[in-house]
Amino acid sequence: MTNREQSAVWNEVVGDAWVRHADRFDATLEPFGAAAITPLALRRAERVVDIGCGAGSTSLALAAAVAPGPVVGIDLSAPMLAEARRRAEAKRIDNVTFVGGDAQTDTPVGAPFDVAYSRFGVMFFDDPAAAFANIAGWLVPSGRLGFICFKPPAANPFITGPVMTAASVLGLAPPDPAAPSPFALADADRTHALLTAAGFTDVSFHDGPTEAVLTRDEDTQVLAQRLIEQHPVAGVALAGASDDVRARAVAATAAVLDEHRVGDEVRMGAGTWVVLAHRAA
Repeated sequence: MTNREQSAVWNEVVGDAWVRHADRFDATLEPFGAAAITPLALRRAERVVDIGCGAGSTSLALAAAVAPGPVVGIDLSAPMLAEARRRAEAKRIDNVTFVGGDAQTDTPVGAPFDVAYSRFGVMFFDDPAAAFANIAGWLVPSGRLGFICFKPPAANPFITGPVMTAASVLGLAPPDPAAPSPFALADADRTHALLTAAGFTDVSFHDGPTEAVLTRDEDTQVLAQRLIEQHPVAGVALAGASDDVRARAVAATAAVLDEHRVGDEVRMGAGTWVVLAHRAA
């Protein structure tokens, strides 16, 4: 999926799904985002860019950490950016700005930055080498990069279980391992080489959270539909499927989730890397 195709997906059904379920997604993803913020040791008045900021929860956390320093959230999705702005206004946070753009090719207003950060927003570039070189150009010399990404599929049943189950019912082909996807940066050696070639030094990989809490109170059928809707490939396929196929995909996915329910929680394994680096001085 090219960046142009990604833009279309995140500005249509999948972006709309993320906005509708933003609070639910943020509850699941908050520990992952925090795992990449903490080691950056953010300081007052630093300038930060949040790559793939989505509905803005991480940008607001960053803004609180560096206030009155400016935070810029950049994303392809207009619906998600609108929700991010709404949240910032509701909380009266005035040191954050949200801009539309492609981190592979664009330079957001506010550059250069002291810190670049991302929660699962840097795995979807069709040319990751160009994207990371571009991001390095946003940073001051010795500026810090921190992001969290997923380890290989086998370490992430919370993605592969629901999504692959739905994909089999929806008739989707197996994903191309070389294509932009949640697992595009799973190979630490490859990602290390990408970052080094892009102009980063001191690249290090650290284990992130290993489990995702997918719900604490939702009906499993509702959770299943939400998880399918938020996926950039399965979500599009679900929206275009017949009522019968859609119902079967949701039911099959719910059955997988039920295997991992304990009380009112659904917990599944989630292997992640926290990646840290500096732009070369």
